Amino acid sequence: MTNIGFGLIVAQIADQIILIGFSLVLIGAAYSMLRSPITNLPEKRMSTWALVLLSLVIGSITGLFGIGGGFLAIPVLVLFFNTSQNKAAGTSLLIISLNCLTALIAKFSIWEQINWSYPLIIAVAAVFTAQATSRLASRTPTVHLKQGFALLLIALATFTIFTQAI
Repeated sequence: MTNIGFGLIVAQIADQIILIGFSLVLIGAAYSMLRSPITNLPEKRMSTWALVLLSLVIGSITGLFGIGGGFLAIPVLVLFFNTSQNKAAGTSLLIISLNCLTALIAKFSIWEQINWSYPLIIAVAAVFTAQATSRLASRTPTVHLKQGFALLLIALATFTIFTQAI
């Protein structure tokens, strides 16, 4: 619900603030990818309060910036709760699905304005691209993929902050 609430007020926040905030989230995600993984520690059980707080924070950031799941849930689960990468990714996909469904329902009033061929084309292209790149990814060391993506995020965030500051 916080993603709907923040999604409704985001239009009243200056674009510059949104872009700088988004860039800071990108830098945080990049840091989490460059940091050494925690190994040989048991998975921590998340208390109900931690789960509620984490959900509210992720929902708020999703509503403000339109991001969530992989950028927020996976690093938090892996770094702070010692969750395995695969389990964190599965949890992230569930979060993304629920966020998308919530956002879709919240925008029901404008469904007739949507050209539904665009989401369909994007979905089909994403499936084909994922199939092709998964073959490449399997031959590339994971550490190189993480470092490359982290550097891309840092470059994008730096560029965005620089262009918004001038």
